[in-house]
Amino acid sequence: MRAAPSGASEVLEKIHTGDTLILLDPAQTNAYYHVRGMQSGQEGWVYRTLVRKVAGEIESISVLSDDNTVVDIRVLDVGAGLCVLIKLPGDKYIVYDAGSDATLNGNRTLAQVKEYIPGGSVIELMVLSHCDADHINCAEQIVRDYKVKKVVWTGYEASMAGGTTTGAYRRLAAILKARPSTENINLHALDSVITPGNHFKIGNATFTFLCGFGSPPAQWQGLDKAEKLNGVSIVMKMEFKGNSILLGGDAVGRHRDDPETALIATEKFMVENAAALLPSTIIVAPHHGAKNGSSPAFVNLVKPESVIFSAGHAFRHPTTRTAELYLEHTGIGKIFRTDRQDDEGTGEWTRFRKAGCTDLYNDDTIQIQLRSNGSYRIYYLTPNGPCK
Repeated sequence: MRAAPSGASEVLEKIHTGDTLILLDPAQTNAYYHVRGMQSGQEGWVYRTLVRKVAGEIESISVLSDDNTVVDIRVLDVGAGLCVLIKLPGDKYIVYDAGSDATLNGNRTLAQVKEYIPGGSVIELMVLSHCDADHINCAEQIVRDYKVKKVVWTGYEASMAGGTTTGAYRRLAAILKARPSTENINLHALDSVITPGNHFKIGNATFTFLCGFGSPPAQWQGLDKAEKLNGVSIVMKMEFKGNSILLGGDAVGRHRDDPETALIATEKFMVENAAALLPSTIIVAPHHGAKNGSSPAFVNLVKPESVIFSAGHAFRHPTTRTAELYLEHTGIGKIFRTDRQDDEGTGEWTRFRKAGCTDLYNDDTIQIQLRSNGSYRIYYLTPNGPCK
């Protein structure tokens, strides 16, 4: 089964003798049928001579049943930021972070979102890990252009940590005030902390919160402004049919120059209060693979099979130090990054790096599929683009 009706397209799944496929369109495209796997739920294209078309009804199995479903997760390539879109069976959507480059106020991210989620659709929940602009630049546009039922966010912004309020924060706060139909869960305004283990279900998918803070706890001493803003991050885990993905926001686990044994702030809280919840199949690594996240104590509890770094041409993310730490748990072919070929010099991980290259925006979007048969797949949606 291929990703497109072409022999040159990516192979999505191996089809075996006796497998049943659902025909999605009776017409052929380039001599290929558009099908869905009965067991895996995978959609794709198979060449006409490789299958036999059988008419009639399929008894006892519904194409949309819980036994034949796929959860799709898309980690957008938004440069040095994060935006994750989750599509559940029945076209139900969850958004985790809505970041983008600041120069266009999130409009390029919005265009990518609309490629995946039709404009005007209902979004069940948008979780914004924290209020840095590279995680919320498109949040106002999403609330404006979609029917967002609920937004959960820290509400703790730069001026509260001795900095300057960002335009992204002002825009988001204004539209939430103007849209009473969107439930606004602002942890800072509520003087609230998320209790690890709080969870909800949509179909067979379970979403569990591991932490989230309306402001840095009093016992977190010695944090600088950036560490305070990052440290309050809402960390969330999604589980489906035996696999899981951990969304780490910009969680802080150490100061940049701390010894590897250090453990502070967000990751210390999770290690001490949510250790049983941490093991995950896939992780979107905290803080884009920076040195001040992914402490060994945290990573050794998560033990991911696959790792994703959402990064761009800024800050030398992901760092060699962080990538090598995850390699202790996974293979090099199971680490993905949204800035392939990027070269920022010493400190940035060398995997996929090309000398003198500045990675383009939106050429390394990553797709994850969690399947009802307990398997999963991670792949790049497009070939890597040229250097800028």
